[in-house]
Formats: sequence, C-alpha cells, structure tokens
Amino acid sequence: MPMIIKKDWLTIGEVSELTGVPIHTLRYWETEFNGYFSPLRTSGRQRRYNEDAVGRVQEIKTLLKEEKYSIAGARQVLSRKMAPEGGLITGYEMSESPESPQLEIPPDTAN
Repeated sequence: MPMIIKKDWLTIGEVSELTGVPIHTLRYWETEFNGYFSPLRTSGRQRRYNEDAVGRVQEIKTLLKEEKYSIAGARQVLSRKMAPEGGLITGYEMSESPESPQLEIPPDTAN
C-alpha cells in the first residue's frame, strides 16, 4: 500500500495523526512487535518513521483492530510473513512418528 509522504521522516506525533493510532499505543507496539516494527532514532533519542515504518504501523493496526487478532496472534502472523518458507519456530525440528508428531528440542548450550 504505497503512501505519499512529502518528507523523508515523520515524528511520532505525525504518525499518530496520520494513522489514527495514539502515541502511547505506538510506543507500546514498538516493544510488542520488536524486530518487525522499530522506528529509527536520532542522537537525541527521538523516533523517526519512514514510509516503510508507517506501512508497518498500518499493517499492525489492521491485524489488531480490523481482523481482531490478539497481540500474540498478530505476532505469529507477522513472524510467518517474515520467516523463510512460512516457518515459525526456528532451532526446532518436527519428527513424524506413526503415533503422534514430536517436537525435538535441541540441548541447552547456554551454560
């Protein structure tokens, strides 16, 4: 969904006005959808949104408000969209047995 933004960057207030999403909600979404939605920051720590970031805000808004996904559900939809070949779980393998599928968890190497 291409938009025409006349500036290279928008402030959080301008994005709020443009999308209809309150400023506090944009900040919250930034933490909940970290990795998918993360505006750039100036040296003074002010958020700057480009056209791509505004599009992602619109996409999150559509999933949550129009399609009625929960935050967790929206995260799953977005992770499937971003993952190669629609994969969601990384580092795990599914093994098919005649009885039931089993999730093989790799050994913990964080020690």
